[in-house]
Amino acid sequence: MRIFFITLLISLIANSCKTYSYFLSPNNLLNENCQIYLMDGSVAEGKMTAQFETGYTEKTFITILTKDNIQKKIHIPDIKYYKYDNNTYYPKELNMEAYVIPGKEKIYLPNVKNLLFVKEVTKPDSKIHFFELFQSRKNSFDGMDHYDYYFSLDSENRFLAWSIGGNRLFPHFEDKMSYIVSSCPSLAEKIKEKKEGYFVRQSSLDLKKEEVIKRIIDEYNNCQ
Repeated sequence: MRIFFITLLISLIANSCKTYSYFLSPNNLLNENCQIYLMDGSVAEGKMTAQFETGYTEKTFITILTKDNIQKKIHIPDIKYYKYDNNTYYPKELNMEAYVIPGKEKIYLPNVKNLLFVKEVTKPDSKIHFFELFQSRKNSFDGMDHYDYYFSLDSENRFLAWSIGGNRLFPHFEDKMSYIVSSCPSLAEKIKEKKEGYFVRQSSLDLKKEEVIKRIIDEYNNCQ
């Protein structure tokens, strides 16, 4: 019996010493093992924390607990991207007018560019980069998971990302999108002519926009 209680006590002590961790979204994680690739070419590894959806921490930096048990603060402009669970997350300036939370302090300021992490959906060598912003239901205004999509061009500022439903593509999607891919005339012509699968309206569902723009990006990447 004594051995049983000693074993139980050791187990309780061991469990109490474990570091609590979670990953709810790329902007709400605590003590998760990540690799942070910095603009100076170095890599910081350790347990990363970013709680931009909770309001508990500032949104200008993340913290990381290194293997040497040293806590470091890293400012977002110094981060090129971070990796977690085989996914890559880039900092981008996003206009979050959709996230207004009634009766609460706004998690993301509306009509202001918020510096947040988004997951890259396309390959690193893509000519147009496509990103997903995930907001977990725990911190959303309606208790549901939210997915929003953005795209970036290598020729523009690295923090710049355009909403797939915003004025970078609408109105006149056929003109604006065909101009972006004008170096591939055959693809640009399909878009101008509003060919099935290459045209979408601003009033279309985001799922439809995502489908069409992904198709265009894939074809643009394979254009000879």
